[in-house]
Amino acid sequence: MVMLFEEIFGIAIPDDHVEAFDSPHKIVDRLELHLSNQRPNKAAVALLRKLARDQGRPELAEGLEATWRREQIAAIVREMLR
Repeated sequence: MVMLFEEIFGIAIPDDHVEAFDSPHKIVDRLELHLSNQRPNKAAVALLRKLARDQGRPELAEGLEATWRREQIAAIVREMLR
């Protein structure tokens, strides 16, 4: 699962942070730390646009040229854990 998060978000997650991935809320917390000053990559942008359309949440696809927002991270985590 961690490798999938790394691939979609385009980051490397240190092994000592993986232990904290025991609930969706903690996963979002950790990813938010890692992504705080980064922009979504192409794969994440495509996924966010799809989620925005499928879930009727256009705010997920707003500001994709800016840095990550918590609600975007959370939407992807929820989708991946389904």
